Order: sequence, then C-alpha cells, then structure tokens
Amino acid sequence: MKKALVLALMLAFSLTQFAFSALAEDGKALFEKKLCIQCHGEGGRSKTSQYPHLAGQSKQYLTNQFASIVQGKRSAGSTVLMEKHPKLKEFNDKDIETIAGYLSSLPRKASPGEADAASITKGEVLFKNLGCPQCHGAGGKGMGEDPQFLAYPKLNGQHADYLFWQMKRILEGTRTNDHANKMREKFKAEKITDVELRSLASYLSSVE
Repeated sequence: MKKALVLALMLAFSLTQFAFSALAEDGKALFEKKLCIQCHGEGGRSKTSQYPHLAGQSKQYLTNQFASIVQGKRSAGSTVLMEKHPKLKEFNDKDIETIAGYLSSLPRKASPGEADAASITKGEVLFKNLGCPQCHGAGGKGMGEDPQFLAYPKLNGQHADYLFWQMKRILEGTRTNDHANKMREKFKAEKITDVELRSLASYLSSVE
C-alpha cells in the first residue's frame, strides 16, 4: 500500500514538473515570437538600462503592468515605445499570463553598476528607514507569495539607472499607475533628493 502511494506521488510530481516545463517553454517561445526579446533581452535580461530586466519578476506585477500599458495608464519613459510595438494588439490574456509565468520562473541576478560602496551603504539605510521593505521585502526581493503584496515589484538586481528614473517619474507625477501615488506622498514627505534616489537605486541593483 505504501509503495503504491509513493509511486503515485512520484508520478504526480513528475507530471507537475513536466507541465511546468512545458509552460515555461511556451512562455519562452512567445517571449521571442512577440519580439519582447528585442528590448528586454534573452531570458528577460536586458542589455541596456533603458529597458528593465524582467527575469524573476512577480507574475502578478508583470501582468498588471502589461494591462496598464495596454490601457494607457502607464506611458512614461520607454513605455511609449512599447505602446507603439507592432505586435502589442496581438497579445491576448493567455499570452500575457504564459509569458509572465515564464519570466517569473527565471532567476534574478545582481546588476552592479559603478556606484561606490558608500553610496550603496547609504541606499541600504535609506531603503530601511523609508519603510520600503514593508511592501518590497528585505533587499527589495519581494514578499514571497503573500497575496497582499504580489502586485508590488521586486526591485533587487534591476538596472540602477532604470530604477532611478522610475522613482524620479513617480516623484514628479509622470508615473501614476498602481501604487505610485502612495510612493510619491512618501517621497515628498521625506523630501527625497536625486542623490538619495541614486543611492537607493545603486543599493537595490547590487542585491542578488
């Protein structure tokens, strides 16, 4: 009886792994077919800070951002280029979910820039003092599978320059989707400077 149960569990696990692998392959194929790879890079690791790394990002966050872009709720910065993407209208909900699932399954890596150790240390202190871990997790690594926080992005390992400009646009009010307004209120209350935003970005990009 025990042997049969063990075999059944092993079979179920194998089938689950097979299904997961198949979905990942589907997501990878769509990511390349829909030309996402041209800007966001192979495996969701972009080569330029103009475009964000997507590898290892929260699936819920990715699907939410795509919806915001399609609906015109997020149009600051390079998002304008995505709005003009020739294949944008070809995406359906299943495509988006499949691609997001694939990207979220990939590992995140640090993207250390040219910031000095002092700036990174200052950024780490700021990140904690501002209460950022409450939504973005320790080191900006996210809050796991807590459903309350799946819509918040993981920030670790992202291009420092990309992070700086997103925070800057939130502070200036040119990025307003999702939780941007809440962040802007916090930044303004703390009188955040560009130098401090740079330090925050340098710290987060250095975290694996």
